[in-house]
Amino acid sequence: MTETPPERFLLVEDNPADVRLIEEYVDEQSWPELDGKPTITQVDRLVDAIEARTDDTDLVLLDLGLPDSTGFDTLERMLSAAVDEPVVVLTGLDDERVGVDAVERGAQDYLVKDDLTPKLLQRTVRYAVERERQQRRLKRRNEELALLNQIVRHDIKNDVTVILGWGDGLREHVDPAGEPYLERMMSAGDHITGIAETVGDFLEILEGDKQPELQPIGLGRLLETEIEKTRSAHESATVSVTGDLPHGLNVAATELLSSVFRNLLNNAVIHNDSNQPVVTVTVEVEPETVTVGIADNGPGIPESQRDEVFGRGEMGLQSPGSGIGLYLVDTLVDMYDGDVHLEDDDPEGSVFTVTLHRARHGTD
Repeated sequence: MTETPPERFLLVEDNPADVRLIEEYVDEQSWPELDGKPTITQVDRLVDAIEARTDDTDLVLLDLGLPDSTGFDTLERMLSAAVDEPVVVLTGLDDERVGVDAVERGAQDYLVKDDLTPKLLQRTVRYAVERERQQRRLKRRNEELALLNQIVRHDIKNDVTVILGWGDGLREHVDPAGEPYLERMMSAGDHITGIAETVGDFLEILEGDKQPELQPIGLGRLLETEIEKTRSAHESATVSVTGDLPHGLNVAATELLSSVFRNLLNNAVIHNDSNQPVVTVTVEVEPETVTVGIADNGPGIPESQRDEVFGRGEMGLQSPGSGIGLYLVDTLVDMYDGDVHLEDDDPEGSVFTVTLHRARHGTD
């Protein structure tokens, strides 16, 4: 890590002895990258700190116990006022939990006053400034990549829609010998569209700052919709349901649950090497959970490779056989506190089993 020292401190501290100590520690250390020493602006109230911070402030050293604010409310209000400058919390409590909680709430670091030394102070503020700068660069890069992703996916989907439209127009002009090639072209176009949608769903998860709030999702209607989509996209495949779909039953998930079953259904057809792909959907309802099975008559997957199919393990998406669709499935089901696994089907093929928790309220 490049140690970039801050030039301008905002010290928010109401204890004169602690103020003098920090000023002495800053003055005691050598700052070879600066022309002199860092400049310290000191205030003893939070309202004055918010007013004193400027675009030139490089770092805020913040005591949590001030005359006009105490505890983590002090930190939250300072973070709301700060723009780019990192906040390092000063605490007189020899309680590491306070410091850890402060970092979890947005502080870059914390210092226990009784443990403070000149070197520790210098190292902490250097690292805090550099981490903050790296985070800002990463945030800007992520925003640029997200915009590029939106543009590329939008253009791809538009162009593929045009290609598929032209393909439909060619059907009546293609002789029987050319029909298989046209169907492959149309299938490839549908596959590209599906990939673009899956990437969008996956990035929506990755861009989230916290776990999404689960809500009641009607499972029967969702499965019915995704099964019909699969039938329309893959006319050569047979997709059937054993028993009835559970209309009126809700599971705890998000709207992205549709991506779970869209990917599993498409996977069961696309990676099927039989002349007539057959996919069977089953649903088992328990008092607390619902289990959906999606079985196929494909080649099956060796037991030793089943975790790798989901991109699990150290290599993630680079694991043999994994793909973003199944990695998305695994990520979403885990987010819903559910379970997904793969087993052999009898007499042939594989079956993906997804177990979800029933929602406590809501109607389908």
